[in-house]
Amino acid sequence: MEGKYKELYAILRKEVTPALGCTGPTAVSYVAAEAAEAIGGKVSKIEIKVDRHIGTKNSDVGIPGTSVVGLKMAAALGALAGDAKAGLNVLHKVTEQDEKAAYAFSKSGNVIVIPDLETDILGLYMDFTVTTDQGVGRAIVVKTHTNLVYREANGVKQVDIPFDRVASMNETKDAMAHYKIEEFYDLAVHIPIEDLEFIHEAITMNKALAEACLSGKAKGAGFGVSMMKHGKDNMITKAKALTAAGSETRMIGYPLPAMSCATSGNVGITATLPLISMAEDMNSTDEQLLRALAMSLLMTICVKNRIGRVSSMCACVTAASQGIAAGAVMLLGGGLSEIDTAINNTIINIFGVVCDGARLACALKLASAAGIAIESALLAMDGAATPLNEGVIGSNADMSLNFMGEFAQKGMAGSDLSLCKALFEKQQALEECSD
Repeated sequence: MEGKYKELYAILRKEVTPALGCTGPTAVSYVAAEAAEAIGGKVSKIEIKVDRHIGTKNSDVGIPGTSVVGLKMAAALGALAGDAKAGLNVLHKVTEQDEKAAYAFSKSGNVIVIPDLETDILGLYMDFTVTTDQGVGRAIVVKTHTNLVYREANGVKQVDIPFDRVASMNETKDAMAHYKIEEFYDLAVHIPIEDLEFIHEAITMNKALAEACLSGKAKGAGFGVSMMKHGKDNMITKAKALTAAGSETRMIGYPLPAMSCATSGNVGITATLPLISMAEDMNSTDEQLLRALAMSLLMTICVKNRIGRVSSMCACVTAASQGIAAGAVMLLGGGLSEIDTAINNTIINIFGVVCDGARLACALKLASAAGIAIESALLAMDGAATPLNEGVIGSNADMSLNFMGEFAQKGMAGSDLSLCKALFEKQQALEECSD
């Protein structure tokens, strides 16, 4: 494998990993567990300082093994019963008694959430302190959900990796920022198929989530079941149904892991399940599916790099849709030219879709992304193309994605901050009503 493709393959392997539960509240549990394990002892207080997205867009999503939502509950679970060494599987040992204890603690007034609603810094940041009968533990994570840069116990440093919060959010310095669509396609087409065997785990894992919903084991809102009922003989509607079902299972906190992509389980679900469904309907070979999924995952990682790992735009819609479009073209027998067209066709439909946080209704957004992307691929295969250099579209798909990324990170920063403030005010009002 050539040097640059060796690096690109390493990125793919690193960014495609299992995660139990929504990565937002799960990350809260992880950092709380790190701070608690740093000091040990019986927990008496938890204070969490978080970026505006973690603080306002993760309060409505299910936590695995529990029937309760909210950051206070996620933090209490992590501090009281989490396994920090397990990373995003931090809650894998949680019992029913742990849930009861964490719920009581989360309602005690001893869990304090402080979201950063004053700065315009966009990106993941969590700084937790956990007070116990043995003192105070502290842990800090930046940029990605388990990127631990600092941990201490009673002022004694255990982990101390220098970081600059603003600089760490600069995605342009990441290796992925220098790659183009042509290189993703080249790798996906020519890499030895045995190097893509690991993607089978993503197929098995994410399909299990969808099947749990469709079989009735996981009781979601019924989006996936309804879509499948009305369109199981339609390739596009079936793909949308499978995608919605996978998301519903995950969003209610059902205890099955998702294969995440670029630190997001829902993004991983969106980038894979529509193509898995398509491949079944088209009787594609295993190799065809693996190569299409590799293309989808690489494209998705690329767009998340452009718009920001924590973005004002919904990554499931604006990033994973590009992966689906590219992978769908490959399943349909198209090449790089059709992929370029399909991506531009998709961008026109999804540009600017905002993220209002993780919740059950995300399933509808994911399904829409799947439908738009597959339709865009079919249009591309028929030669129906969005005119170049019009509106947000550039002279090629790479330029279109760069434009979208620039706008997501800079043009939408103010509106995103306003949205987060409004969501926080709404959450505070709801908490006051429930007290």
